[in-house]
Amino acid sequence: MVEIRKEAMFRLGSCEVNPSDNSLNFYQLTDTNQSIEKVSIQPKFIEVLSYLARHYPNVVTREELIDTIWEGNSYVGSKALTNAIWHLRKQLSRVSDKQLIETVRKTGYRLQFEPEFNQADLVDDLDLFQQAELKISRLTVFNRRLKFGGLAALLLVIAMWGYHLYQDSIRYVPTLKQNLTTAAGSELYPAVSPDGRWLVYGSRGSNRYSSLYLKDLQNPTETPKRLTSTKSSEIRAIWSPDGGSLYYGSEHRSENKCYLTKLDLASNEASRLAECYSYSSAIDIAPDSSRLVYIWDGSEGAGSGLYELSLREADPSPQRLSCSEGCSYRDRDLAFSPDGQWLAIARRFGNISEDIFIVNIETGAEKRLTFGLEDIRGLSWHQDSERLIFSTENSGVRNGYIVGIDDIKVMPLEVEGMSYPRSIPNSDELVYSNYMRDYSVASFALEQSIPTATFPLLEVEYSYRNPDYSEQAKRIVYVSNETGFNEIWTSDIEGKQRRQHTDLKRRVAYPSWSHDGSKVAFLAPDDKNEGNKIHVLDMQTANISILATPYLDHNRPSWGWNDEMVLARSKDGITEFYLDNRLPKVISPVNMRLGKMINDDKLVFTQLGKGGLWVLSLANPDSVNELISANHFGEGYNWVANDKGVYFRQNRQGYQLINFWRFNTGLITPILKLPPGSIPRSGSMTYIANGNSLLMTLSQNYKRDVIKLQHKLLY
Repeated sequence: MVEIRKEAMFRLGSCEVNPSDNSLNFYQLTDTNQSIEKVSIQPKFIEVLSYLARHYPNVVTREELIDTIWEGNSYVGSKALTNAIWHLRKQLSRVSDKQLIETVRKTGYRLQFEPEFNQADLVDDLDLFQQAELKISRLTVFNRRLKFGGLAALLLVIAMWGYHLYQDSIRYVPTLKQNLTTAAGSELYPAVSPDGRWLVYGSRGSNRYSSLYLKDLQNPTETPKRLTSTKSSEIRAIWSPDGGSLYYGSEHRSENKCYLTKLDLASNEASRLAECYSYSSAIDIAPDSSRLVYIWDGSEGAGSGLYELSLREADPSPQRLSCSEGCSYRDRDLAFSPDGQWLAIARRFGNISEDIFIVNIETGAEKRLTFGLEDIRGLSWHQDSERLIFSTENSGVRNGYIVGIDDIKVMPLEVEGMSYPRSIPNSDELVYSNYMRDYSVASFALEQSIPTATFPLLEVEYSYRNPDYSEQAKRIVYVSNETGFNEIWTSDIEGKQRRQHTDLKRRVAYPSWSHDGSKVAFLAPDDKNEGNKIHVLDMQTANISILATPYLDHNRPSWGWNDEMVLARSKDGITEFYLDNRLPKVISPVNMRLGKMINDDKLVFTQLGKGGLWVLSLANPDSVNELISANHFGEGYNWVANDKGVYFRQNRQGYQLINFWRFNTGLITPILKLPPGSIPRSGSMTYIANGNSLLMTLSQNYKRDVIKLQHKLLY
């Protein structure tokens, strides 16, 4: 019998295998000389190949390879062996067209190519004494493995028993909800103090101003204390790690300014730290109290994003953390992990897609945790710093979820209405703002002898919104979550003969009829859920096409007068998107919210960040004129024009109005008064000429309370 040394070199055709330095050396002959290409591979891969070569032409079982090379660790070895065979086949494919390592079904592997060893690496049979020593050595190893295997099995049984006991205790943890606030109004952005005693939250009053309130959780019957003035607005606060202060944005409308503010609870003294973007903007503090990170628009032209403000400098200036040029997203929310290692960020791609990322604070490395969410409504870390709790709105319904940062597994909490969850420090419980809101399409008859109220288009329990009416098709298109997803539906003007037209099972939004009533344009997320695209639905064929575009984000679409193109805002301004697959054309740098053609040349539109209703000529797009003054028109989306004038929503203190502005006189006439919040900011209006009526999106505001939650997934 001849033995072959483990470290012996050998050749497989044009490949020389060198186990001593874990390399494969491929020889290539040319007309003038011989070249060598050296490839280094993992030591375990070389061990597998060498073992197969030393046992050629025999079949070697998987168990033998795992026992020899991975010392019997089948959990690691099974996957590692499969990986090793795959990599070896890939590298050795250049030696021969024939597969060099054969898989013998249900047995193992065999080398197909005879290896060539050096004679110096071949050794004679062992003598009797050497064979006896080898047997003793093998028996010693076997006994040692048996001893440790038995001990490991015992420990495994104990661990599994303990784990099952723990899982049983968690499995039977009930889901308990406790109302912490019961006052009238809308309680938002709750946060519990580090010692667990105090609850701070914001609440909007009837005067459209918001204030912060402090509630003693040890004395729940006591009236909450208002912390901030009625002359400013505050709604979102966070605690300092020592519980002695609150940090929040404070909006002073008399100054038209927002200030990042620190409130010392012992002295009740408020100090301004820096400017802020909005009193409802996201904010959090580092666990070591060194800095604040918050959403702000620093007016550098990059838009809103994350900024850092040092709390240890005498006169700090905010430093931008977010992307500032060529960005495909906007940062909208954030949360520090309790251990200070991670910063979680909610990022908006376009206007109908948002996802969660975490950033390692020390290295800056990023990791994406979610894919294809719609609207994130708050995020907070679990106390273990290994899980994130968040709320998201999908197809009009809000709910809570928890995701692990290692396995990226999203688990539903199944708590409908959850918004802006916040973990209670040193606890497995959390608080959140309960938010339930339904949308419906309502009809209002115009110029009736007997005044009437709005009537729902459909008597249904699900949400539906964003109507648009086609005089040619005699149908209303709208978005409905009847199937559990926001999809495109149509009905006749009485809400009957309903039909579902899309089944994308992802958020669709803002449908718009073509003038001839044959097509509907709408927005839907792109394939990567990192933006949105303009989709066009052909009502005759049911085919859906996506218009050519280099942009990630598009605002609400509307149709050109001849229906050969769709108008929408891109990052470059008002843009024409063509049905014949041509690349889009920017016609004006104006930052349009919503535009509508009123004839073959005139585009009426609203602007982002600028009040008033505006008009431009497509023949001369550089000339932009104000149609209705910003003093009377502050609407973005809730308006519609017909041949006589413009209907639009107007917010007043304590109520809303629907007004009509006439083209010929320029006069504004109020025609309907509604409770505050009835018409949502993101709604829409459409006009039915043959019925002389308006359709609009209405919302029902339920009372929003702060709730404490106990849930098995939080343990």
